[in-house]
Amino acid sequence: MENKAFQDKNDLYYNAFKWQIVPLIPEGPHAVLDLGCGAGIFGRRLREQNKAREVVGVEIFDEAADEAAKHYEKVYCGDVEQIDLDYPNYFDFVICGDILEHLNDPWRMLGRIKTWLKTGGHVLVSIPNVRYWRVLRDLVFRGDWKYRDAGILDRTHLRFFTKKSFLRAVREAGYSVAYSGFLIYGVKQNFFNKAIFGLFESLMGTMIIVLGRK
Repeated sequence: MENKAFQDKNDLYYNAFKWQIVPLIPEGPHAVLDLGCGAGIFGRRLREQNKAREVVGVEIFDEAADEAAKHYEKVYCGDVEQIDLDYPNYFDFVICGDILEHLNDPWRMLGRIKTWLKTGGHVLVSIPNVRYWRVLRDLVFRGDWKYRDAGILDRTHLRFFTKKSFLRAVREAGYSVAYSGFLIYGVKQNFFNKAIFGLFESLMGTMIIVLGRK
């Protein structure tokens, strides 16, 4: 991925925040590892809601890492697949917010995360849903698979998952699944999904959310 120099701290990529996943983390003095932490918005929100006593981050871009370091106990700047983190059986939660799809080997990363989690700790993942209806429409009816600057077919994404395939990866890594679901954006799409009792939720959701327990 090209480093755009983190031109300002309002940059949406580094300040993106999926507030919908915060309720999956209960209140408590948790130790949290935030992989791909960007400017640290997620960890800041956890602190505001008394859901974290300690937040450690990893971020590949130094400008974003510097911003997150203002709010986290420690931020490591580097490639999460290469960096050495000495936290055996330490964290209550490891957050993977839109990062695993950028990795060469997300399956190996899920295994590494287990070594950093306490027994009973959780990995919380948000990852794009390649089964989203617009992606399938373009593929099936238009014969197109067009990479873009952002979204599910972001040109920096190396791996693609459906909910079923990602749950398989989580279970094969040795986790039990405590929660799985989708994020559906847009008032009309949410209304339609509720009106049909979630029958096509796997086509309507742009993001897959999974909470895995060690």
